[in-house]
Amino acid sequence: MRKSLTSKVVFVSTNISYDNEYLYRMSSIGIRLPSQMVSEAVLKRKCEFAAGRYCAFEALQSLGISKPIDIPIGPNREPVWPANTIGSISHCQGIAVAVAAYCSDVTYLGVDIEPLISPEICNQIWHCVVCEKESKYSKEFSSRETFLTVVFSAKEALYKALFPRIKQVVGFDAVKVSGLEAKKQIMSLSLNFRFDDSLTFDQTFLVHYQAYSDQTILTFLHQEREK
Repeated sequence: MRKSLTSKVVFVSTNISYDNEYLYRMSSIGIRLPSQMVSEAVLKRKCEFAAGRYCAFEALQSLGISKPIDIPIGPNREPVWPANTIGSISHCQGIAVAVAAYCSDVTYLGVDIEPLISPEICNQIWHCVVCEKESKYSKEFSSRETFLTVVFSAKEALYKALFPRIKQVVGFDAVKVSGLEAKKQIMSLSLNFRFDDSLTFDQTFLVHYQAYSDQTILTFLHQEREK
């Protein structure tokens, strides 16, 4: 599925098949796996990587970039997008998604898709993902598990959006839930640290969330560049 999330951002999703025939189909349309992945990765990882790159390529083509495109893996395992573009990739449970835009239009861009966290895992990781002040927003959700999944995914989407600028891996305590518009499905996340002059303490980002399926949560954020 390909659509415009905003006038500046293209979103693409696809279903993943976990077999060698799927990899062959991806290869036939120009989706190449890194040589190390070909020799070392398990089939599941290969299929998810190929599906994510397929979504990314489709999104870039929607932007008008039609020539063969390579999106290599960076030193921190991040996708390295073509010059003048920005994007984000995610996958889980047989679904891959990607978003892309031009850097001239969008400053920050992130997407994440996560399986609904089970009650057992929820209890195990709750305090690693949310603090006491953030927990008050859980009452707006149908369950603690749904709330935690949304927060987990929203923070992941924001980290992906920030990484091209901050170039560092940060923990869940780097940002906090600072607001919620439940009817609009928008969660506000604010920075707990100052990273640089353009990313300062308490700076807030709006993350959109939705149930992508009965068992998956999709989160997305973008910040358009001021003209």
